[in-house]
Amino acid sequence: MNQQKQQDINSQLKRTLKDSFIYIPARILPAIIGIILIRVLTTLFTQEEYGHYQITLSTFGLIRVFAVFWLSMSVIRFYQNHRHQQKEETFFSTLLACSVGGVIIVTGVSLLVNVIIFQQRISPGLFSLINLAIAASVFNSFFEIFVVIYRAGLEPKKYTIFWSLFALIKPMVGISLILFLDFRVDGIFWGFLVAALSLDFIIFYKLKIFSSFHFRSISIPLAKEFFAYGMPLSFSFLAFWILSLSDRYLIEYFATSSDVGLYSVAYAISEKTLNFIYTVLMLAAFPIIVDNWEKNGQSHTQNLISHLTRYFFLLCVPILTILVTLPKTMVLIFSDAKFVEGTRVLPFIAIGIFLFGLTQYVLKGFELHKKSIRIATLALIAGFSNVGLNIFLIPRFGYFGAGLAAMTAYAIYFTSAVFSVRKYMAWTPPLISIGKILLAGFIFAIFLRSLTEIFPNILTAVFLIIPFGLILFVLILILLKEISQQELYRTKEFIINLIK
Repeated sequence: MNQQKQQDINSQLKRTLKDSFIYIPARILPAIIGIILIRVLTTLFTQEEYGHYQITLSTFGLIRVFAVFWLSMSVIRFYQNHRHQQKEETFFSTLLACSVGGVIIVTGVSLLVNVIIFQQRISPGLFSLINLAIAASVFNSFFEIFVVIYRAGLEPKKYTIFWSLFALIKPMVGISLILFLDFRVDGIFWGFLVAALSLDFIIFYKLKIFSSFHFRSISIPLAKEFFAYGMPLSFSFLAFWILSLSDRYLIEYFATSSDVGLYSVAYAISEKTLNFIYTVLMLAAFPIIVDNWEKNGQSHTQNLISHLTRYFFLLCVPILTILVTLPKTMVLIFSDAKFVEGTRVLPFIAIGIFLFGLTQYVLKGFELHKKSIRIATLALIAGFSNVGLNIFLIPRFGYFGAGLAAMTAYAIYFTSAVFSVRKYMAWTPPLISIGKILLAGFIFAIFLRSLTEIFPNILTAVFLIIPFGLILFVLILILLKEISQQELYRTKEFIINLIK
């Protein structure tokens, strides 16, 4: 029996790895484009315009919290079960009804708030930008909710195609409007609107949403289940919106716009690297975890999550090591030299984002037991801790204090999650594997620091020191018997077959 369970886990891990590779374009494109846009937009816009862009983007993100996430997460959680029971018509009808209702309420409230509260308090240009972002969020919401059906249905290729198109069309349209038709910041948000609207038509056609929709098929109990499961998670996302964006406003209030820029670049570099690895893994893993939970129960799923935690450490520790050990090199690679001051805050932000990614594995016990309110509570505690720490630290240490606050808040989130989840499904980390991986990371860090001090050239670091350091990292794990020869052979075979 134990041997059969291990074979099942190995099979699921192989599928997770395979799907992860398929999901890579859906996440690597936004990551690459995000880094490029830092350079492009700061060149195209004045400081004031770039500030307006960031504030409008933050508003767009806040709308997504309540219009999108409660339904997109519910799709991942409940779609498989309804498909197995051949109740897709009920599922699609209820999902569309909830989407329309949710978008109308959220965008309506957003417009009222902007008109009644902010119209007299902000510049006309910023007021118009926010209204445009609200309009774009309507079509963006439908795209983000319904594209997740492909992910929940374990169709990673289709999901990847649509997300890749979305990631490409948005900046292409936006920057084209700026360069050729003299648009300013509004061009970027027109790009958001055009990209989402175009892809909405295609997705609805492919999924046959309108032909599947019938008023009689709308299930009130299912809608309530969506709300009960998804809305607490939306408050979790609200907490992370506070966690990731409130510090920008507080740095602006207590320091300067220049400090906001330095901090934002350091944050973006950490996010676009570490978050990318975690997201690709979890995109593939979560539907498989849910499917495993439905079929095999808690103990089997706990074991699967433990194995996935090991993969998280294997992939993220070397990235974290590079960011912490060579922050100046990373800033110079990914941004203009005028942002090099952001070097000093990068290691703290990187550690915080690493802890955030790890926490997602810890929280699977809450998610599978439908205790999303617990996740929301922990996230809100972390978010408000970050705000409080920022208010205390930024006036004393500037944006460096914001980096310390972010790292501390993520540590609070991780620690509280580990202790809180034990009542439902304890996280069982592979401690021996983690110890070996951290040891390899420590040796990797010494290697990087020593050689970059002798050879400080950036190109030498990128093309020689870091690649050889990564090889050293893998060799140490082989010597420690953490990575077996068989595992390497299977990985090589898998990559070759995937390419073919």
